[in-house]
Amino acid sequence: MATDPIKLTKDPIALARIIDQHVDREMNRLSYRRATWLVALYYLMGARQFDVFDPESGTVRYSYLDESERLEFQSSELLSAVDKISGRLSSLDFRPHVMRVGSSLSSIRQRSIAQIMLDQVVSEHQLQRVVPQFNHIFTLLGSCGITGHMVNHATIGLTADFEVVHPVELFSFPSIGQDYSKQRGLLRQRMVSMEYLKDVFGPKVARNKERMEFYTIKPGEVYEQQDANEYTLGTKVVYSDTKVVGHDPEAEAQQVVRVRELWLKGPRDTVTRYVVTSGEYVIHDEDLENREVYCPIGFARFMENGSFHGAGVFDLLFPLCREAERLQKSLFNNIRDIDKYGVLVLPHGSFNANTMLRDVGQGLRVFPWEPDPISEGFRPFNIAPFSSGDVPGKVSAFAVQQIDRLNPIRDLIAEKGRVDSATGLQFLDEQVNRAMNTPTAGVQQAWGDCYRSILAGTVREVVFSPKTFTVDQLTLDLAGVVVDPESMSVSFEQNPLPSLSQLSFKIKDINPRSKVARKQEALQLQQQFQIDPDTFMLFALKEGLDFAMWTDEHQSAYESVVRNCLLLYGDGKTPGQVVLTPQTSKPEMQIRVLNSFMAGPTMMVASAEVQNAFIEYHKTLMGFMGLVLPNALPNPDDVAMLSQLDQQMAQMQGMQQGPAQQPMPQMQGM
Repeated sequence: MATDPIKLTKDPIALARIIDQHVDREMNRLSYRRATWLVALYYLMGARQFDVFDPESGTVRYSYLDESERLEFQSSELLSAVDKISGRLSSLDFRPHVMRVGSSLSSIRQRSIAQIMLDQVVSEHQLQRVVPQFNHIFTLLGSCGITGHMVNHATIGLTADFEVVHPVELFSFPSIGQDYSKQRGLLRQRMVSMEYLKDVFGPKVARNKERMEFYTIKPGEVYEQQDANEYTLGTKVVYSDTKVVGHDPEAEAQQVVRVRELWLKGPRDTVTRYVVTSGEYVIHDEDLENREVYCPIGFARFMENGSFHGAGVFDLLFPLCREAERLQKSLFNNIRDIDKYGVLVLPHGSFNANTMLRDVGQGLRVFPWEPDPISEGFRPFNIAPFSSGDVPGKVSAFAVQQIDRLNPIRDLIAEKGRVDSATGLQFLDEQVNRAMNTPTAGVQQAWGDCYRSILAGTVREVVFSPKTFTVDQLTLDLAGVVVDPESMSVSFEQNPLPSLSQLSFKIKDINPRSKVARKQEALQLQQQFQIDPDTFMLFALKEGLDFAMWTDEHQSAYESVVRNCLLLYGDGKTPGQVVLTPQTSKPEMQIRVLNSFMAGPTMMVASAEVQNAFIEYHKTLMGFMGLVLPNALPNPDDVAMLSQLDQQMAQMQGMQQGPAQQPMPQMQGM
């Protein structure tokens, strides 16, 4: 974000009018885009005739029947393309992944705490429901938003409730025109209930509702009618007299308010000001310039086309898909016409003249002809109906080829044939992923911003009401967290709260890996004797590969050594305690995992006490493997070295003593 953030006025009436006028301006500018989104929605639902397309009023009238009041021919090329691309995006691992900035002990601990907190509040079941919705809108329309609301449920506890934000609700601030790099904020317009505003912003909302843009609707109706084409089929229900039964008619009504939320952004995408307005009333205005607060909505574009909302698969493939559909319809009509008898020419007087060119049965039509009296042997002949033949089919095949060429997800295996090589499968996967770099980067950025906002909300909840978090999945990346060995939970009495400025967020995996290719590559390396069986088994357990073999013993040993490493490492300053027995399963496998952890940078920043504890843990596993002698038995290497030293000392003493020396004769005087 540039260093020139927008400064808005503090006057509440002027501020509300500025935001209201900006939304009206953006709605008029995006009228054609919004009408196109309606066409995309109705086209995938089966509509093929669009009688009215008025972007100014946002009216699109559609029909499922053609001009002859028959069901229109429908081809599913576009629907299949959208499903393939959204399915490819759904194969990504959308679970949160936290990365640290730096390699200090403090950053390692904060990263581990943040990962445990996000794993606890993010539900995988809700992700499985929300991710396909996000990917469908994102792929079809070209952009989409995602946000998470923190809810402290009475039975579930603290959890994140995801919401997919339709691009029709999102606008840039200010109006970017032809240069979307000048965006300095994000604005969202939506319809919410009056009760929701009372719960969030207090009873002041109800006292100023006359200044807000509110409506009264029936519960269950669409909050904001996007077009005038909705209608209901069925019979009218006759209700009883409410005065007689004592029913209050106001209980059937619900008040909804159109609110506009504005997040002005500053350095590093921080939010400098948050404003909520409706009509001429400012519901909430908060200055966040000196605080580290981020926008809760993550926004992504499928393809960059220079606009704020980007372009989707509908903009890319709809013209070709529609033309190919019309050509296929013409081809099928030609085939049907060929099957008809056509017009049979008969001599005049051989049939009733009133039936001329009328269907006389099985599609047969007759036409009288007065033959030349001079000619002999006149025979009835057939006039075949005129058609363009197979030309529409050839043009349609060309259109389908163009659609496949433009489609980011191509069926490369169908084009290349059968591929048995793991290297070949990996190459095809890389080619498919290369075409999806821009959408994948947008998805990662949007969900990373959403997870950052969820973690910030979780930290705020923990500050006001301390909570404990359960460790769902034990991995060596969680080193630095003090875990309760009995409940495997984390409290913040001994663990620090994470700081968002030292962390970065993304989804767990942006490159979907083919498990078949990974298994084939591992098997080839093992057959070439480049990896041993323990390495092969550790790789299979870490990658989650399923082989036709019993691996419970290896999996239990792997989980045990990971748990012991986390408990023994503790906070990196004071070592924890683990219980080991000689019945430890697969110590030769556990010691390999331990060696990899001790050689990493996490162990380098630990205290000397922690490192000594891991050295003792390593010696214990060595003893379980039978590679350490008992305490009563001296080490043969040490004994040999001592004996060698004794021999050298004896030799040196013998050389110093040597043979007895003769005394020198004394000199006598003359």
